[in-house]
Amino acid sequence: MRGNAEDIEMLEILDLNNVSSILNHLSNLVKLSLSIYGEKGNVILAPASEDKFLSALKASQRGRDEYNDFLKGCIEKTVNKRDGLVAKGPAGQHYFFVPVHVNNVTFVIAASGVYLSSKEFEDFYLRDGRSYDLNPEELEAWSQMVIIRDYATLRETAQHIQTMVNQFFSIRYEGDLNEKKFKLTKTILSLIADIDLDMQVEEIYDIVVDILLFLFNVDNVSVMIKHDDVFSPQRVAGRLRLRLQSMTLKGAGILSEAVEKQRHIYSDNMMEILRLGLPDEVISVHAFPIVTKDKITRLMGVFNSRLSQDDVDIITELCKVVSFILRLRDFHDSYEKRKKDMDILNMVITRLNEVKEPEELYETIMDMSVHLAHAERGSLMLMENGNSYLSIKAAKGINKKLLKEIKIKVGEGVAGKVFGEGIPLMVYDIEKDERVLLPRKPSYKTGSFVSIPLKLGEKTIGVLNISDKVQGEVFSEEDMTLLGSFASYASIALERSMYYSLVGHLRELSITDSLTGLFNKRYFEERFFEELQRSERHNLSFSLAMLDIDDFKLFNDTEGHLSGDEVLKNIANIAKESTRVIDIIARFGGEEFAIIMPQTEKDEAFFVAERIRKSIREQLSHTWKYFPKERITVTVGVATFPSDGKGMKDLIQNADRALYRGKKDGKDRTLLYSK
Repeated sequence: MRGNAEDIEMLEILDLNNVSSILNHLSNLVKLSLSIYGEKGNVILAPASEDKFLSALKASQRGRDEYNDFLKGCIEKTVNKRDGLVAKGPAGQHYFFVPVHVNNVTFVIAASGVYLSSKEFEDFYLRDGRSYDLNPEELEAWSQMVIIRDYATLRETAQHIQTMVNQFFSIRYEGDLNEKKFKLTKTILSLIADIDLDMQVEEIYDIVVDILLFLFNVDNVSVMIKHDDVFSPQRVAGRLRLRLQSMTLKGAGILSEAVEKQRHIYSDNMMEILRLGLPDEVISVHAFPIVTKDKITRLMGVFNSRLSQDDVDIITELCKVVSFILRLRDFHDSYEKRKKDMDILNMVITRLNEVKEPEELYETIMDMSVHLAHAERGSLMLMENGNSYLSIKAAKGINKKLLKEIKIKVGEGVAGKVFGEGIPLMVYDIEKDERVLLPRKPSYKTGSFVSIPLKLGEKTIGVLNISDKVQGEVFSEEDMTLLGSFASYASIALERSMYYSLVGHLRELSITDSLTGLFNKRYFEERFFEELQRSERHNLSFSLAMLDIDDFKLFNDTEGHLSGDEVLKNIANIAKESTRVIDIIARFGGEEFAIIMPQTEKDEAFFVAERIRKSIREQLSHTWKYFPKERITVTVGVATFPSDGKGMKDLIQNADRALYRGKKDGKDRTLLYSK
């Protein structure tokens, strides 16, 4: 740590009131907490508010120790560097540190950490979160709060922070020789730092134009954006505002030179000015480039104004900062849109995973795809088994009845070609795109559409067609990417649905009794063990009822086996209607049935068994040809876990004992097992 004298010297050098104000503004701008440290790691200026996730990490002993060691090491490295340091620290976060040198004194600006992607954060949280005392259940909440920034943007942020702070101090310590320049720069930094990433671009233009008008006293200023080979005004102010705001300027001459050389260009040559398309009243032009995404897309033009070299230097730096802010805002908007799209996509995928039935899945895929693309029309086409035609399984914005008989041959038409080639197609205008060249139907808003193959590996199984954006705009690459991701999941869901139907059919055959449609003995045993384990684990009761048809051998002997089969089916149907949703009923063998009643004590089990017995007695009354009894009746025995047995063998045996005691007592009754 520094001694008191050194700390006092540092405080005097930094002019902390001004620095604190600037740092807070910059912190708000870049959405990161910023701190200032001395060479030895002593805190000179703490952030107004510390990053919440960093605070949570430091609340644990491990996080606190790791961060302090990391911070100390990075500060030691940074003081000897010129361009600063980006390093990966505790919890997998990425931090930047930049050195600032003032009057032979060096201090370090440190930023709070970021993750390079949501996945990087989630991987850390799920893998190591507990070791930092982070609650696994709070993953979703923290996901909304941590900062995501790609590596290039993080480095650029560090460079701009370093440039702006260094410039502030270099001007500050020119002293009284240039007090005006210092105050001017300080004011500009304060105004620029107030820009929020949620602002509209036009609002940012307004701030920049106001700076030029009021701080540099320029006569006319225009922020222009380049489209093709011309610059169009976005914001104009000054005496010639009405003339300039309606003019587009040729991207040539000094404007072209500013673009190519990426620097300020000045001209008062009237021939050059007139060739740009400017009015006669303009006698001088300053062109300042504003670089975004490595291309000059904007220029700031200052007309009929005298600017000193200091003014030019400051405005040039201002344009660099504005460029950075616009790029940061582009990243912010892109990330927020991508995040929103992914949230929607995750919701859609969750919904797809819930749907198993093919017809419902077709409609769900159609609804979700038009929702994702903000569109009104679409169709889902799948290959029919055993032929080379696509048929429409679902449609949106089109009467499905009109499409019912439509079959598209593979290789023909737009959808047929997309299916055959397995390559997605996006068309801005169906009448102008040489790949299609078809007339647009009057009922459609636009001629723009996307057609995406549904693929499983190399195999194409269908095509998803989407058209008519709600607002009437054309489809974009972002739409194509999002729908492409959705199509991948939709293809998997379609395959899963097909297998689900097949497996469901096969499983039904393997676990059901072919005569009665009830579960068979094999499935009964599987479910019995599951219920036994669940009841043991959670200290619950369940009951088992064994049901046997009275005098069924006599019935078969007198009425025949075909009539006996009908009785078995009727009893199965009546029993199913009389049991509860949670009960499991199976044909145990011959004329015997078994019923598992989860979470059911003896008294309630007796009530359920009696309801079944009475329903069978009432509904199976008949005048038989040979059978001597008027009614078909059943006897039921009930045993309950754990009081009547703790295993399958004991419970079945005791339920059977109760049943046979009922037979001895006269049949057509329900008895509970008792020792």
